[in-house]
Amino acid sequence: MNIIIIGCGKVGSRLADVMARQGHGVVVVDNEDENFRNLAPDFNGIRVAGVPIDQDVLKEAGIESADALAAVTPDDNVNIMVSQVAKEIFKVPRVIARIYNPLSERVFHEFGLDTVCPTNLTVNSIYSMITGDREASQFTFGNNTFSFRKVPITPELEGRGPKSVDAGNDSVLYGFIRENEFKFIDKDTIFKKGDVIIVSAKVN
Repeated sequence: MNIIIIGCGKVGSRLADVMARQGHGVVVVDNEDENFRNLAPDFNGIRVAGVPIDQDVLKEAGIESADALAAVTPDDNVNIMVSQVAKEIFKVPRVIARIYNPLSERVFHEFGLDTVCPTNLTVNSIYSMITGDREASQFTFGNNTFSFRKVPITPELEGRGPKSVDAGNDSVLYGFIRENEFKFIDKDTIFKKGDVIIVSAKVN
């Protein structure tokens, strides 16, 4: 894949190094030359210095033939502008933006952009540690966030079907794991010893 990474801070440089080592064609764009020092000495991708919202800079980075673009600068506004340009003008197939302000996430999604919010990820991780529910995870789809948690099958539920499981208010049985393989639940599902149910609930 041909990938453009906007921003060469800790996240951008690490992502660039990982993707380049996997054999992808990587171009890193940053408006500060000194930030390229964050890249590993053996980085074999391309560095482009310039303002990332400038279309000429993006063209120099090869955006017209890019398969994906990740905007990971520390500025949410820059990330959303670059992402919009990549998606709407250059029709990049896959555009992902990092945002710090969770309140901005709805705006990004209204533009049809995929986002990663480290603020939400950190909150979710700390919440899980505090409550002891380390098996819980949250994911955002469109404007809504859903939680997914693992519930081991109890002896009482062995040999019984989905209707015997009380998922709780506003929760649904999403699927289950059997012998390390995920399976969707259907009307013929019968739970066995060792199964783990995946329960989903809408958070907002």
